[in-house]
Parts: sequence; structure tokens; C-alpha cells
Amino acid sequence: MINRLPLNRIHEARRLVFEAARADGRNMAIAVVDEAAALIYAERMENCDARVLTHAMRKAYTAATMHRSTLFFRDQNAELGKSLADWGDPMLTGLPGGVEVRIGDEWFGGVAVGGNTPERDVELAELARRTLI
Repeated sequence: MINRLPLNRIHEARRLVFEAARADGRNMAIAVVDEAAALIYAERMENCDARVLTHAMRKAYTAATMHRSTLFFRDQNAELGKSLADWGDPMLTGLPGGVEVRIGDEWFGGVAVGGNTPERDVELAELARRTLI
């Protein structure tokens, strides 16, 4: 599969997220996956815990696999009385900060961030998505 997200846009998304993280005084990570949820880019800031990058990759994977944000996925599961275990995929997560990437009806994958507050992770994931499309 060919990565259809331009590398210059991925790098710009990374730059904007890390710039905001520095302003917030946080160490963050970003991950981008393609439409098959395969990792195409991941990076963490210096001194960012490895687990933060792992969670960002899982968030991006979830957004791409489920075709929805991790926040919506989490809330939808709660509404339906489902747990992550019901899906049979240990990579799925309900942690906020992962969003799907699509332009119109065309599917490109997912992007996610981690390392800030849940609310700020969502905001910065949305910033990254807008930069990618």
C-alpha cells in the first residue's frame, strides 16, 4: 500500500503539535497511520515517556480501524454497553486523542497525539488532522 499522506504535511503536523506541546510545558508524541491502520510515522519529543508514543500509535490505529475518533468510539461503546474486549482486538483504545483522516468520502487513515491532558490531546489531534488534509 502506498502512503497517500504527503510527508511534508505529516512533518508540518508534527511541528505544530510539538510547538504547542512546548508552549504547554508538556512532552508529547504523534503517530500517523494509513487507511489500513499501518504505522507510517511516529515520533516523541525528547524526554517523552515511551508509553506515550505507544498510546499515540494505538489511538491512531483505533481511529483508522474503527473509522471514528477514539473519543467517539469510547462514548459509543459506553452507550452500547460494550467494552474494548468485545471487539477482540487488543490494539484498540478509548483514550482521547485519536482522529480519523478523510477528505470527503475518501479514507486516508488516522492521526493521534498523547502526553497532554485528554482535552488538549483531542484539540491537538484535530489540529494535526486539519494540517494533513
